[in-house]
Amino acid sequence: MWMILQPHLLLLLINMVKKRSQLLNIIEELRLLGVQGTLFRLYYELLNRSSIRNILEKETGVPEISIDLLTWKKSRKPFYVSSADKLKDSVLSKINKSELNNSELEADNILKGKILCFSHWSGDYGYPVNWHYNPVKKVSWPEEVKSFQIMGFEKECGDIKLTWELNRFSHLYKVLRACVLTGDKKYISGFCDQLKWWEENNRYGFGANWLNGQELAIRMFAWISALYVMSDNDVFTEDDFQCFMRQVYLHTRHIEKNISYAYYAVHNNHLIGEALALYISGVLFPYFPESDRWKSKGKKILESDKCLKQFYQDGGYCQLSFTYQRLALHYYLWYSIVADLNGDTVSEEIKAVLDKSARFLFACMNDDGRLPNWGANDGALLNPWCICDYTDFRPLVQMLSYYTRGKRAFKSGLWDEEILWFFNGKMDQVEYQPYELKSQSFPETGVHILRKDSSNFMMLRCGTVNDRFGQADQLHTDIWWKGINIAVDGGSYLYNDELQYHRYFAGTRSHNTVTVDGMDQMYLHRRFKWLYWTRARLLSFSNSRVEGEHYGYKRHKAKAVHKRGIEIKPDGSYEIYDSLAQAVPVNVEYELHWLLADFPYEIEVNDDRQKKIRLKTVKGSYYLLIESDNDCTLIVNRAQDDVEYPDGWSSRYYGQKDPAVSVRLKIISSSGCQFKTIFKES
Repeated sequence: MWMILQPHLLLLLINMVKKRSQLLNIIEELRLLGVQGTLFRLYYELLNRSSIRNILEKETGVPEISIDLLTWKKSRKPFYVSSADKLKDSVLSKINKSELNNSELEADNILKGKILCFSHWSGDYGYPVNWHYNPVKKVSWPEEVKSFQIMGFEKECGDIKLTWELNRFSHLYKVLRACVLTGDKKYISGFCDQLKWWEENNRYGFGANWLNGQELAIRMFAWISALYVMSDNDVFTEDDFQCFMRQVYLHTRHIEKNISYAYYAVHNNHLIGEALALYISGVLFPYFPESDRWKSKGKKILESDKCLKQFYQDGGYCQLSFTYQRLALHYYLWYSIVADLNGDTVSEEIKAVLDKSARFLFACMNDDGRLPNWGANDGALLNPWCICDYTDFRPLVQMLSYYTRGKRAFKSGLWDEEILWFFNGKMDQVEYQPYELKSQSFPETGVHILRKDSSNFMMLRCGTVNDRFGQADQLHTDIWWKGINIAVDGGSYLYNDELQYHRYFAGTRSHNTVTVDGMDQMYLHRRFKWLYWTRARLLSFSNSRVEGEHYGYKRHKAKAVHKRGIEIKPDGSYEIYDSLAQAVPVNVEYELHWLLADFPYEIEVNDDRQKKIRLKTVKGSYYLLIESDNDCTLIVNRAQDDVEYPDGWSSRYYGQKDPAVSVRLKIISSSGCQFKTIFKES
């Protein structure tokens, strides 16, 4: 009888443990949300899962627009772009004939529905454009489903960001650029066609493109830029203007109606972008009954702690991502410049945020403008005016330096073009004064730089997680040598499809740190929600050495603590010491991981406790040497696809993954372990 009952009792015990774990996770989630956030989330979920929202969201029309195109031209409010003629000569002075031809070719492809997605890979959305299309899965999202119910089709339709990328109209900036540089009217008629098709195929409140307020804001900003660049040409008609005004009204009204979600539940750049949309619409288009309210509400949110406290005092950003920080800073540049032009005040706190952010980004930068691929990277670039690569942050930092202190952070170059667009073709002759480039620590953000020079440096991630964003990446280390990102951060790839890759890239396994029994340092409770945020501590920092530890594995039965120390030597080599101490003597599998740039490699030494790998880079051989205090197993993977545990991948551009060399050393121990890693040229 006992033998019969035993499996049932075991199953019952397992279920009890699972239920207890689930309950603890719910309690932790509610704790992190707080009382206000919890109540709002309950209200929001009730609204979406019942028929209440269908009742509340009745389709409403657009009020009669009391202005025509001619009147608007005579009385238009100042915007950062006001004359295509002034822009043309200044932009042409920065580029050569080949770059101009490439600009025209890209714009011509855009008019045919072929978009450079996430600034890198081509997506064909058809002609006329299919605004609901996923070019990777080659399927379309349904058009006649309420937008708040659209995610029920995610399994069939894939990552919604691959559809949103088209509908952000970031490609429009390339069309505007070609229009300004060539004067060809086909770019104006091409935009007007796309605007008309968009209105005809995106019924208000239905489909994928009315779901997310930030997406609406980004789309509206591109359209406004087009209006100011193109509307003086007779190809842009009264019908085009009225179509534009209808959509600006519907977009702004929809954002105001739904901004509470970003305000109470998200606390990130979504709120900044949506508040900016209210402000911009209210300032530039004071023809709607709600315009004054939109302007006031947008300004109040943008100047409030809800937005400004997203930026840390040391210059970092709450989303723990260089990409997302760039987006938030572009939002505030738009706000600052439009406010200045229209006689509105901008708080000194915003200017301080812009200045500190510029210094922070510059401190983490390689000499070609690239930064470590740190944090979530969804391909966001608000206004891609320049021909600089998406990964180049010099256009932004140059603009921030010019705006906040009236100086160049870099000598004149292609990256100046962003300033020309923001200031309508004008860039004053100002002093070149780069920010100080040295070893620096940013303890609130949890980023620490040891630097030999502009192209030889390392970045350590070590800091207690204070916001729900980011990745499980404590003690991750980036290594840069002669401008090559040798030891890399994996990136993101996709958020909403091929979820094994989302777990890999966001989790600890893809990062250059140590895992304990394959666990993430935090618990991924939902796709974008980590629980049990990692605590960490910076133990010491100097110009040549940094040391820190984290406590994410105190959740593990071994109660393990990971400590890492890094020293940069006079010759530019790095010595990295990892110590894993466990409070409970149980067998644990420790795994040290290094994700390396995709170069040919050779394993020169593979002894029980010593490994040596040579990377054959374009700038010569570079070596990785690892020693351990226990016998260890070496595993090297490159571009390994696996439904559960992919490995050896990196992603600099959203939607595209590229091979990388994954080096893993595994040790089984009941008393902790130690590793020593050396990165050096010879």
